[in-house]
Amino acid sequence: MMTWLWERLSDGGAETTVSGRALRRFPVRDIDHLFRAGVLIEQRTADCWSVCAHCDCGLDARPIREIGDAFHACCPHDATQDLVLNGDDLSRYSVDAERLAGKIAASGGLAGSVARIGDGIGLMGRTPAGHAVVLCSDCYLLETPGMILAIRAAVGGERVTVVASSINAGVAIRWQEAGLSTMELGKAMIGDQHHLDRLAPERIFTKPQVEDLTADAARLQVSRSRRTVRLDGRDFVLSLTEFDAFLGAAEKVAVGQVMLTYQELYALTNRATHRDVINELRDKLQKQGLTREQAFDLVKTVHGRGVTFGLPGPDIDIRD
Repeated sequence: MMTWLWERLSDGGAETTVSGRALRRFPVRDIDHLFRAGVLIEQRTADCWSVCAHCDCGLDARPIREIGDAFHACCPHDATQDLVLNGDDLSRYSVDAERLAGKIAASGGLAGSVARIGDGIGLMGRTPAGHAVVLCSDCYLLETPGMILAIRAAVGGERVTVVASSINAGVAIRWQEAGLSTMELGKAMIGDQHHLDRLAPERIFTKPQVEDLTADAARLQVSRSRRTVRLDGRDFVLSLTEFDAFLGAAEKVAVGQVMLTYQELYALTNRATHRDVINELRDKLQKQGLTREQAFDLVKTVHGRGVTFGLPGPDIDIRD
């Protein structure tokens, strides 16, 4: 659960909220534990919902109305498409990043306290072997001028591993050259006997390592486990929501289906407006080297129905 929450923060930033519906996937005891620790903080309930997958009403979201003892997400065109919601569907919770980092550090028995190094970057503590562990919310924050010096100053010259939700190959190579290790958070966490995830210091390596990202024959290569995307030999780093949407559409096209419907897109991302997800995905691709025309040619929409790719299935290679 802690890994999932940190990935959500990495995806949406400090203002990220999660819904009660999204938290249902976790045991109640784990949720209560993080409530008591002040990691999860209740916010005001949602007042809108995503539009119908097939609807062409032009709305970004549909209003929520209380009818009798229930809440309904009302479709302005077809009342039979109204959704009946419960309290968990409407509840929203923010995440305290510093407290979450502290709980992750404590779960691994790291020595010392969490100390802020920069925006989204903090020293979590030291492993029993004396290696410093730094947690980062976005690997691109590591490119901030002077960050290597700031991290070295914070750890006092000790060996250090920087842990982040995802690691871009280019960033990893540059940090390797500086003598620092990088590691994805998911690979440093394990489930205990009660299925609660915890940091495993024994998994944290201290020698600089970079994954082998050798290109394959297909134009687009996607790794589910590493959450990496490579197009025409170029690596792209996507947020959690962006990757889920990208992967969902790629899987559909790869097996010969036309598109990922907007309803399926909502189930993957839990975002009320599909337009925002698609626009954010296109913007991220452009920021990392594609032209606007290339981004729109790759990520296409089927009006009022869903999202698809401008690549044939054989050009897409998806691996675990």
